[in-house]
Parts: sequence; C-alpha cells; structure tokens
Amino acid sequence: MPETEAPQQAAPEAEPQARPPAVVIACWLLWSMVAAGLLVCVLVVTQRDDLGSVWSPMQVGDSTVQPVEFVPVILVLYAVTAVLAATLIALFRVGHNWARHSLAAIVAGVIVVAVATVRTDPPTMVDGMAIAAAVIGAVTLVFLWHPQSREYVRTFGR
Repeated sequence: MPETEAPQQAAPEAEPQARPPAVVIACWLLWSMVAAGLLVCVLVVTQRDDLGSVWSPMQVGDSTVQPVEFVPVILVLYAVTAVLAATLIALFRVGHNWARHSLAAIVAGVIVVAVATVRTDPPTMVDGMAIAAAVIGAVTLVFLWHPQSREYVRTFGR
C-alpha cells in the first residue's frame, strides 16, 4: 500500500509589517492638511470680496487693470494638489521613499504659501488658517523625516 501523503500546505505568506507610529501619524497629518485645504477653499469662496481687496491691484484713476479672479485658480490648484497628495500618501504607506520626498516637498510648499499669505494681511479667519497650516506642516515634516519613517521606507521601500 502506498503511503498517504499529507496535504501540501501553502507556504505562509509574509504578513505585512505594521507601520511604525511615525508613519501612521504622518499620514493622519497629511490627510488633515488635505481636509484643511478644502476648508480654506470654502473660506476663499465665501470671503472673496475681502480677499479681492487685498490680493487685487489697486484701481488708480482710469486704469484698465481688471481685478484678479483668483477663486478658480485656487480651486484648480487645490484639486490637483489634493489628488496628488492622496496618491502619494497611498504610495508612502506601502514604503515608497520617493513618495515621502514628494510629500515633504508639497508640505514645504504649503508652509511657504502659508507664510506668504500671512504677509498679505488677509482677513482674520484666513490669517488663522494660514498660521495653522504652517504649524501642521512643520509637525508633518517632523514625522515624515522621523527615523521610524526613514527606516520603514528603507526596509519596505520599493
């Protein structure tokens, strides 16, 4: 009688490594920045008259200079940046180091824009949002460049 063979068991799949806390926090902060950007867009649309007086050139005499229409520009800029950030967050979560660098560049850009916005003396609500964006951006950079994040993308990087 032939020996009965034990059923072959599939090789255990490598279980995904848990993401370190720094990566999880960085992702949450990035998502909060995307959500805050949407709130800023709503503020820009609702405060367009107040912002127009600050961000448009002054009318002098019979000048033919037209006020700048900045709302569509800001909405398109937000949409493109939000989709790019969402894509890069997903890639960073699975260990792509270049996505981490790209996200850091976006966050640095947000900080520069926030500081520039504060310098234009906008309405108080927009001023507060810009300051909050700069602070959240700085904290996000700390977690993106945290040693745990570096080690995570180095170990599981693609």
